[in-house]
Amino acid sequence: MSLADARTLEALDFASVRERVVEATRTHRGRARAASLAPESTFEAVADAQRRTAAMRTLQRENDFYIMPAVDTQPVTEAAAVGQTLGAPELRSIGDALSAAAAAYRAVQERSDLAGVVAAYRPLRELAGALVRAIDERGNVLDRASPALGRIRRAIAHANAEARDRISKILGSAKNAKAIQEHIVTIRNGRFVIPIKSEFAGAVPGIVHDTSSSGQTLFVEPLGALESNNRVRTLQLEEEREVNRILDGLSRDVGREAMQIEINVEMLAVLDLLYAKAEVAKRGDAVAPELTEEAEVTIHHGRHPLLGERAVAQSLRVDGDVRLLLISGPNMGGKTVALKMAGLFVIMTYCGMQLPAAVGTRIGKFARVIADIGDEQSLVANTSTFSAHLARLREVLDGAGPSTLALLDEIGAGTEPNTGAALARALLEGLLRRGARAIVSTHSLELKLFAHSTPGVANASVRFDPATFAPTFELDVGTPGQSLALPLASRLGIEAQIIARAEELLEGRQREYEAALVDLSARSSKLRDTQASLGRERAEVAQQLESLARERRQLEEERRKFAARAEERLAARLREFVQELTRAQSQGEAQRRRAARVTPAQTRALSTTIEAIHRDLGIAQRDASADRAMVYAPGDRVLVSSMNQSATVAEDWDDRLLVSIGSMKMLVAKADVRRESASTGASTEPRSEGAAVRLAAAARGNPSLDVRGMRYAQAEPIVEKWIDDALLAGTTPLRLIHGKGTGMLGRGLQEYLHAHPGVTAVRYANEEEGSTGVTIIDLRA
Repeated sequence: MSLADARTLEALDFASVRERVVEATRTHRGRARAASLAPESTFEAVADAQRRTAAMRTLQRENDFYIMPAVDTQPVTEAAAVGQTLGAPELRSIGDALSAAAAAYRAVQERSDLAGVVAAYRPLRELAGALVRAIDERGNVLDRASPALGRIRRAIAHANAEARDRISKILGSAKNAKAIQEHIVTIRNGRFVIPIKSEFAGAVPGIVHDTSSSGQTLFVEPLGALESNNRVRTLQLEEEREVNRILDGLSRDVGREAMQIEINVEMLAVLDLLYAKAEVAKRGDAVAPELTEEAEVTIHHGRHPLLGERAVAQSLRVDGDVRLLLISGPNMGGKTVALKMAGLFVIMTYCGMQLPAAVGTRIGKFARVIADIGDEQSLVANTSTFSAHLARLREVLDGAGPSTLALLDEIGAGTEPNTGAALARALLEGLLRRGARAIVSTHSLELKLFAHSTPGVANASVRFDPATFAPTFELDVGTPGQSLALPLASRLGIEAQIIARAEELLEGRQREYEAALVDLSARSSKLRDTQASLGRERAEVAQQLESLARERRQLEEERRKFAARAEERLAARLREFVQELTRAQSQGEAQRRRAARVTPAQTRALSTTIEAIHRDLGIAQRDASADRAMVYAPGDRVLVSSMNQSATVAEDWDDRLLVSIGSMKMLVAKADVRRESASTGASTEPRSEGAAVRLAAAARGNPSLDVRGMRYAQAEPIVEKWIDDALLAGTTPLRLIHGKGTGMLGRGLQEYLHAHPGVTAVRYANEEEGSTGVTIIDLRA
């Protein structure tokens, strides 16, 4: 059973939607497929069709994919299959179709969602190449079709030139001057001839091939050119035989591959249809609908696909909660447009088409879509408009079920209003009992009240301008609509007295209802304006929040760059300090083989410099009073943060500490130290970045290094750095602890040390110093 019958598709104007797909196709067979486009029969097929259309849309967007034009090859391949020789244009059309199929296949072969479409494709490169090489786009067999054809055509060109030369000489002969009608060489019956005046018929010996319409001119082949013309004609016959041989051979090749050619061209047609669907979706700014197993139609800002730029976005929903939507309002306000849009969206979804709507539009699983829209009066069937509607409503009820979507326009109209409203209500109750989904338009007050009081039924109305009563074609779900008959009559020029009398004739309940609707409409309009204003404000706030977040990210990035610059400045100052220390040592202030000593003045200068750098660059420091309150005892282990170096407290000097870093002593601010835990020797607070730089610039004096447990590749760069620091600090001798083990680490490091330019002596330690597990190193002064 099909999703929708022909009357429903006609009522929804689906043929016009389908024609847009037809116009977007590029191949003859694809056009035929588009012309017969119909809803899929199963929901699984619908999901597959939607995936394929989405994949083709992605292919169009990302790879600029398109389909090359191609004719339907089936009639000619069938003829070739039974042994007929095809003409050159027909063979060329097959070659073009195969080339188009090959190009399409190459573009989509990696797309998993399109794998089923191209699964049966098999390339016919040799056949397609032979057809295209042999025949040009105009259907002419080319010289390159065969070597023999090329030779024959070259010979024909030579023979033609020879024959033309002979004829030209005869034309130029003085004795024939009076007989010549015109000095031109022309062709009759494939032979070169000259025009002779009829009264000089025997003056030029030759064969008459034709006469002019007036009889005044004879077209004569001179006997002197007979041999040349015969040679041309002989070669032309050879050419015809060779061309026929080529066409016959190509036709046999096509006949052998007829079945695969049709498979390939059919694949091209399927891709062409998908391309057309994607192209229509792109032009309409459409989206892929979400599919749900429930019987549901949820449309967000949907636009009727046939209205183009004139379409006004409408939103509506029918599902398990709102099974029946009743749309009311003035004529020409958009009620029927909403009905048709909903029906078309379901049909289009089931045809694998995308929808001109917003993301989040959902289409559910339906077994039947049926519509009763428009005037179906038939003089032949002797039915009035109302009886035709009743017959259609009977069809709606007969097949209604939980998977039915009914679209009913002006239900109950065409008869006495009260009776029509009662019949319409009973029919809608029947649809609800059967679990069907329905979208219905009406002007009936009774049906609006029914929708208001019945669970599962919702009112909706088409909006209008409260000042001019002009329709806006927008849809308000939850609010019943007004007929606006009297305001429209007044606006169209009906006498005020007649309008006033009509208002008097309205029943009191009707007048109160209309007044209440006017008030409700005004409030709804005000609420919409408020919502729109809030939406704009919300968008502005979101924009401001995004701007603030962006500024925050920028400030954070600047802060990181600022901190990095601070680290660089600090490292530079420390390097300058160490260089000064080195110069002092070289001038004799320090004795060779003694650890470097830092003067109090240097220590104070270093601490002052570090504090100034922190202050200038805005690097946060701890509260000075809290730092002074911290008490350190001699022997406490601390971490000097600015150098990322462990130190031992020698003395506590109020807001500063005298610490030992290896053999070097220096004063540091308490704000620059962190107490290390006793168990692990690690700082109780995180260390700062730039440890390697600050360590290189810090005191270089630790005379011992333990690399036990390391591999040579790990230990070598550490030892190299340790030696460099010791050379800079003037520390010597050094004690390298590498352990005994297999002895490979110790031997490897000793070989490295022997080659080091700063090392003067290397030896294993004696028993008191650690034996062969320790290497003693002497450095240059």
